[in-house]
Amino acid sequence: MENHSGLTCPFCQSVMKKGFIQSGTRLAWVPKVSKLSAEPSLTKGSVLLSEQSRFSINHVDAFLCESCKKVVIDYEGNEQEQ
Repeated sequence: MENHSGLTCPFCQSVMKKGFIQSGTRLAWVPKVSKLSAEPSLTKGSVLLSEQSRFSINHVDAFLCESCKKVVIDYEGNEQEQ
């Protein structure tokens, strides 16, 4: 069964599927890739997308467009700007 969110892709206008991006480490948007660590370096301007926890899997809501291969992440309520 397909899990359609009703969200329209902002790039190609197709219907997107709701799901999650998950990781064993924190999820963050960073302005520059860290070359010293697999873990994102939270520098000024970075945005933590999921709560950081050692005891659970970090995840954030996401919407997948199979037509144009884009992912839109919804991090409302999770963000912790650095």
